[in-house]
Amino acid sequence: MSGAFDYVIVGAGAAGCVLANRLSADPGTSVLLVEAGGTDTNPVHLVPKGFYFTLNNPRYAKAFTTQAFGDGHTESLVRGRVLGGSTTINGMVWNRGWAPYYDAWEAAGNKGWNWARFVEAYRRIERHQLGGNEVRGGDGPVDIEIAGPREEACDALIAAMERHGIAFQRDMNASGDDRVSYVASNIRRGTRMSAAKAFLRPARRRANLSVATHTEAETLVFSGSRVTGIRCRRAGGTVTYSARKEVLVAGGAFDSPLLLERSGIGNPDVLAEAGVPVVVASPKVGENFKEHRGILLQYRLTGVRGYNAEASSQARYLWTGFKYLFSRSGMIAHGGYAVSGIYRSDPDSPAPDTQCFFTPISTSAVNPMTGRMVVDKHPGAKYVTYPLYPTSTGSLHITGPGLDDAPRLEPNFLSTEHDRAMLVKAVRRAREIVATEPFARFVAEELQPGPLVVDDADIVEYGRNKGVAGAHGLGTCAIGPAPDDVVDASLRVRGADGLRVVDASVFRDQPSGNNNAPTMALAWIAADIIRAENG
Repeated sequence: MSGAFDYVIVGAGAAGCVLANRLSADPGTSVLLVEAGGTDTNPVHLVPKGFYFTLNNPRYAKAFTTQAFGDGHTESLVRGRVLGGSTTINGMVWNRGWAPYYDAWEAAGNKGWNWARFVEAYRRIERHQLGGNEVRGGDGPVDIEIAGPREEACDALIAAMERHGIAFQRDMNASGDDRVSYVASNIRRGTRMSAAKAFLRPARRRANLSVATHTEAETLVFSGSRVTGIRCRRAGGTVTYSARKEVLVAGGAFDSPLLLERSGIGNPDVLAEAGVPVVVASPKVGENFKEHRGILLQYRLTGVRGYNAEASSQARYLWTGFKYLFSRSGMIAHGGYAVSGIYRSDPDSPAPDTQCFFTPISTSAVNPMTGRMVVDKHPGAKYVTYPLYPTSTGSLHITGPGLDDAPRLEPNFLSTEHDRAMLVKAVRRAREIVATEPFARFVAEELQPGPLVVDDADIVEYGRNKGVAGAHGLGTCAIGPAPDDVVDASLRVRGADGLRVVDASVFRDQPSGNNNAPTMALAWIAADIIRAENG
């Protein structure tokens, strides 16, 4: 492997795989893709429900531990560390959101970043089960399938939502109205369609694309104010790769700001405390961390089968898996949830502001030997709800100059009155829906949070200390027009030549959906910008 390339891409996740594919499409351009993790060849990565076994496996994921919460506990926010990044271990939800969020980028001064541009990227990326039209793609590299077959408890919940004015739509991404759908996922014929499978695998046949796994970027290499390469840890030693044109950082909302800070790009006070000399003063690096914070409601059901019967013992799960191997269908053939809803938290809300996910499966115990959740023997259901647009911001910063110095992650969940009030409304709305026929007839008991968590203060306290994060962290290298925003409208890092950040860290706020699809679309657009600017 040569030590010099036109482009060096750091991180083989949702963004990095797209960049590697599109930039290496020019045979005269040499590209190196660097990934800290290993390959995605284990067959478990093909199975949609396989993330139950990979999400917390250190071979495929890295856990970022938070600072202590109010009750003293800490949490681990997990990101993929394998070819495909988090797209290889996530729940594969393909909720893109709708126009106002994307147009807000341009309204904030980021020229060219708008809904029309993202829609065009989606149309180029997707091969949708429902076929292409003006807002979705029909022949792109990423297959999009809708969870199925339809199931009794799911249909009952959908009918209950419709009684609250939340209309059923086959395509969650076809409008910005209050809506509920069977979940759309990046899945092909019952197998995971990760960014590595969709974008990287086809491109690896090209002689001008090199991929270095088990290679972790330590620092950027500078010549004056220009980034000329990266120094990496590999096989117990170090290796340096040079970039003739640009280094493209695509490490995600966690690793990208940490790499910038280790390289001397960041808040001078943070860098001084960590013992890193300042190369570029950029005070917002690692700030503006945003993540969804919600509550998981679990129910014991009666009078309906659900999915527990297929997975409540090892023998049943093995039989379900055996059937999946031959049919590529059933509960194993789609992601973590079967139904998704986006809707108003109350009738006075000007637009949909709450998201939920539902599946007719419950896990109210933990296996003490493995730490994994155990499926209940009785029928049950999970209903996760969270406000779409949190205003609370946290931070993520280095504490020392090296890769082994644990970062300081302050998620700062529910720190604003807006977020606390919204969480209360989201939980109350969820309980109203669950208590509505025809779903209500199946509900025997709320297992979690349970009947004692009723008052506003109790809901907020439960959400803060026992809530769930959405695995949608972003914002730590946010785009913006101001001189102190980390990246500009071309995703170039201000103050450093030859360096861009292309991943979810540049998102200003939470998309009106999930990060999976928007990050791939962002990288698609970024590739157009990079090729246009570099000739």
